[in-house]
Amino acid sequence: MCEITEIVQMEAKDYFYAIGIIVTAAIGIWNVINLLKTNKKTAFINTVTSERVKWLDKLRDNISTFAGITHTWTRDLHQTSEEAIKLVSEIDKLRYLIRLQLNPKEIEGQPNVDKRIEILIAKIPTLTDISCRDELDESINQLMLESQELLKNEWEKVKLESKNGEIKNA
Repeated sequence: MCEITEIVQMEAKDYFYAIGIIVTAAIGIWNVINLLKTNKKTAFINTVTSERVKWLDKLRDNISTFAGITHTWTRDLHQTSEEAIKLVSEIDKLRYLIRLQLNPKEIEGQPNVDKRIEILIAKIPTLTDISCRDELDESINQLMLESQELLKNEWEKVKLESKNGEIKNA
C-alpha cells in the first residue's frame, strides 16, 4: 500500500511541473509575439521619422536655394544672357520641386502653411522686375517666415514621434 501512495504523489507532482512548463511556454510565446510587434512598430516609426528628417533638410535646402538664386538673379547686373537663362531655369526647377514637397490644403477655410508657401513660391518669380524690388524682398522674407513655421512644426512632430512612438498626422 505504501508503493501506491508514492506513485500517486509523483503523478500529482508531474502534473504540477507540466502545468508550470505549459504556463512558462505560453508566457514565452506571448513575449515573443509582443516583441515582434514592438520591433515592427519601432522600425516603422524609425523609418518614417528618418524620412521626415531627410524631407525637412531637403525642403530647407530647396527653399533657401530658391530664395538665394532669385535674390542673386534680380540683383546681379553683370550676368550674361547664358548665366541669366541658367538661373531662371534653376528657379523654375526649384519652384516645381518645392511644390511637390508640400501638402497644400485649407483648414477651416484658411490655407495651411504649406499652401501659403506654395502661393509665395508662385508669386516671387513675378516680382523680379526692378520696380517690384521692395515687394520681392517682402515676399522672400515672408517665404522665410512661413518656411520657419513649417520646419518648426514638422520638427515638433519628429520629436513627438521619437518620444511617444506614434505617427502624427500631417
